[in-house]
Parts: sequence; C-alpha cells; structure tokens
Amino acid sequence: QRALAQVVDFSCLAPRRCLFARRAAAMAPPKLAGRNPSCRRSRRRSLLVTCGCALPVGVAACAHAWGVAYSAWSSHARRLAAGSTPLNRRRSPAVGVGAGRNSYDEESVNEFLRSEEFDFLSLRSFRREAVIQYVNTNQSEPLRILLCFVLAIGGAILPFFLPSVGSPIVVGPAVYVASALVCAVGTALFLMERGKRTAQLARLESEYALGDLRVELSDPATGLDRRERLRELRTKRRVVLLFGSELQLQEALSAAAPYRRRFVQSQTILVPVPLGGDQDDAQRACEAALGSRSEVRNARKWLASAVSPGSWCAYLDKLLEDRELEDSRSVWVALNYRGRVLGSNFGCPIWDELFAALPPTNGLLSTEPGQADASGAAAEVLAAQAEFYRALLSGDEVAMQRLFLPVDDPELSFNMQVGENGRDTNLSAWDVVLAERNRPELVIAGQDVTVRNGGSATTTCIEHPVLGPTLLATQVWELSTPTALSEGSDRAVPLWKLKSHRTIPYAPKVEARVALRCDHRGCICFGKQFNAMR
Repeated sequence: QRALAQVVDFSCLAPRRCLFARRAAAMAPPKLAGRNPSCRRSRRRSLLVTCGCALPVGVAACAHAWGVAYSAWSSHARRLAAGSTPLNRRRSPAVGVGAGRNSYDEESVNEFLRSEEFDFLSLRSFRREAVIQYVNTNQSEPLRILLCFVLAIGGAILPFFLPSVGSPIVVGPAVYVASALVCAVGTALFLMERGKRTAQLARLESEYALGDLRVELSDPATGLDRRERLRELRTKRRVVLLFGSELQLQEALSAAAPYRRRFVQSQTILVPVPLGGDQDDAQRACEAALGSRSEVRNARKWLASAVSPGSWCAYLDKLLEDRELEDSRSVWVALNYRGRVLGSNFGCPIWDELFAALPPTNGLLSTEPGQADASGAAAEVLAAQAEFYRALLSGDEVAMQRLFLPVDDPELSFNMQVGENGRDTNLSAWDVVLAERNRPELVIAGQDVTVRNGGSATTTCIEHPVLGPTLLATQVWELSTPTALSEGSDRAVPLWKLKSHRTIPYAPKVEARVALRCDHRGCICFGKQFNAMR
C-alpha cells in the first residue's frame, strides 16, 4: 500500500521535472535545444517503465485487500454456520411463541452453505461451504497462485520496458529468449497451482454434496427409526458407505458382522447402498449376511439403510464419471466426524485396519464382558479362542501347533522376506514368539464370535497389554474333524482350527502404523495397507 501511494503521489513531482528539463534545454548547445525524437522516445519509455513497476504493486495490493475482505467474510460465515454472531450474542432471548429461535435458523444457514459461489481462478462455481473449508485450510495458496501469475505477466512484458536507445542494455534475441523462458515458467507454475486448487475444491464439493443424502437409522435412546441427512450426523456419527450388488453387499456385510461391537464403540454406522437402486436388494443382503430378519433388527444400532437409493447411485455415477471402470465393481467410502472422506477404495474393506482409522472415542475397559448368549458352536469357538490365549501367555508351543491349521496365510506369505542366504527372514517362528523373554503379557476382554454356515467362524476381542495401547485382535477359524487325545497330554485337540490371527492398535488418539499377522509358521509385523488417518 505504501508503494502504491508513492506511485500515486508521483504526479506532484511533475512540475519540478519539467522545470529541470527547461533549465537543461536552456544550458544545452543550440543544436540540442530543439525538439529531439530520441528524447520523446525516452520519456515514453520512462512512463512505460513507471507503469510497469506500478502494475505488479497494484495487483499485489488489490490481492491483499481481496484476501483481507475474503477472510473477514469467511470468518463471518463460520460464525453464521455456528449460530454465534455478535448480533445473536447481544440479543436477549425471545419470550412466547417461537422462543429460542434466532434470525439465523438452521435451515437458512444450510441453504446459505449449500448455495453456489463463482470462483474466478477456477472459472466455475462451487458450494460455498467447500470454498469456506478451502480458505480455512489453505490460506497461503491463493497468494502463491497470484505470484506465479505476476511472474508470467512480468516475463511477457519485460522486453517492452527495456530501453533500446542510449542504454547499455540492448534488446536482442537473448532478452526475448529469457523473457519467454520466465513467462513459460510462470505460466506452468500458475497452471499447476491453479489445477491443484481446482481439484481440491472439486473434491471438497463432492464430499459436502454427500451430506445432502439421507439415511434411516435407529435412535439409540428410544429405539425408533428416524431419517436424517448425512450432514446432520456430523460431530455425532462416523459413516461407512458400501456400494455394490446384492452379492457384493452380502460378502462385505458378512465380513463386517464380527465387528458389530466395534461399530458401537467407534460410533460408526454402516450404510449398504445397492447399485441397482432397489432397496429390497440391500434388505436381502443384510438378512443373508446376518442370518435372519431378527438379527437385522438387532443390528440397527450400527446398521442403517439408504433413503432413495437412486439418488445415492446418481451421486456415485457422478463421482466416477471421469474413470473408465466396470459398473460391477463395489466401492466403499468412510467419513469422519466432520463429514470428510478419510478413505475409499474398490472391493471389500479390510475391517480391522479401517477400525484402526476409526478408533473408539473413549478408553476401553479390561473388564468388558464377552458375548454372554453364546451356545453350541459359538461357545465352542470361544473356548478355542480361550485355549489360544492360554497357550500364547504360557508359552505352550505344542498346544499352539495343535490349534493352527497347516495352511499358509496368503497375506503373510506376500509380506514374508527371505535373505540371500536363505536363513534371514522377517518371520518370527512360534518358538521365538513363545520364548519367555518375548511372550506378551496382556488381558483380553470384549470377546465376540460369528459362526457362518459352511464350518467357518470369526472371533474378535480387545487385548489390553501391560505396556502400550489396546489392540483389536481377529481370529479366523475353520471346523475340523475331532481327533483323539494326543500322546502325553491331557488336553483334547479342539474341533475348531485356527487359520490366522491378526492384531492392530485400536485406542483413542492412536494412529496405527503397523499390523501383526500370524499363521501356523509364525508372525510378521508389517505396515498396514489402509493409510488414511485424517
């Protein structure tokens, strides 16, 4: 602003410059006292140089003023969205009909945030809440884009401001090449930064547009079903969306059923959305995955249904319109408390890794009881789980080998590394894991079991180690034929055999970076596949 003021006040020096020019002309020889075309060109070039110097300063000053005004407007919009403007804070509460209402009711605020605003840099319109979110998190990026634009313009007009007569600097090919190079670099940087900004705004708009869709869920206090928009669940619930056909939804829901208690602990709801737009497909998938209609009603604490699945499918089609993908692929999307996407991918989620990114809001108790209504096969699987932890904590290698099926886990095999000598490996065998100096010291709580048709089961529990955060453990079991008592042992070989054991950190304010995977060969600790903590 001071530089701009100096440029504006430069006109007050014009009379002195004219007086100095007349004196110089009077003292000059007679042959130079007349009109000289080169002097007129020099004056014009001086004027162009002055304007060229003032142009970037004026653009920067205007950008600064625009940034200050936009920041003030965005802060006012945030206060408006929160309902805490200075006017509302000073206004005394109303009495009578309509008491407690202020001038900025919730519907008008949502309408204001959903309205579109034209963005000059992107040359397109975005939702106002997306623009506000972008301004709040990227305050320096618009200035960087403006500087790249000024660099490009300065490189384009540089040769026109250099004097060509009576100056040691000669405007030649080298100057034009340097000017073109500066202009090209500035233009490339401007387009790159502008493209990043437009892509980020488009992503934010797609995330906030998801908040307009509606779900039907059960009220935990009354048990009654109610319909809400996803934006109304912000700061209250996390959401995991499953898009797929009936068979794909059934597969994903079957894998999610063992974590039903973790959904409640993480305050997360699961919303299956049929790609065909028929809500009956989602209902049949839920009943097939959970076993019966009564089990679906019991799962209403964490299982919701999509209202108007056609609008959900239209949103997904718009989201994937730029990607050449098969329509038969399933998609999952996870939202955090702010309604922002923290992860998405194709296929079925890796549920334990997803819950590591959706940790519980409160600490978990080591006295949390296990599943109380287990009977029959479920009780047998829980007994096999208890035997596994007995062998793990006591270092019983023989019992551990009897528990496991001699089947290699594909994920563990993929991450196993063997050195050139054939001996060095990242796999820790069970004799090393169960050694006295290595075996863990922990308490398990919150045991759950899910038995499926076909002789398979999945158990989950929370491990409370002496040191470190709590862990979410998952075991996959398979039914085998019973065998007789082993020689020299008083314990019968269990009917249920363990295929794999996996753990991952699951605690408030803890970011899981590694996961543990075990099979009959031993255990490997490696980086988790899902990495979307936000």
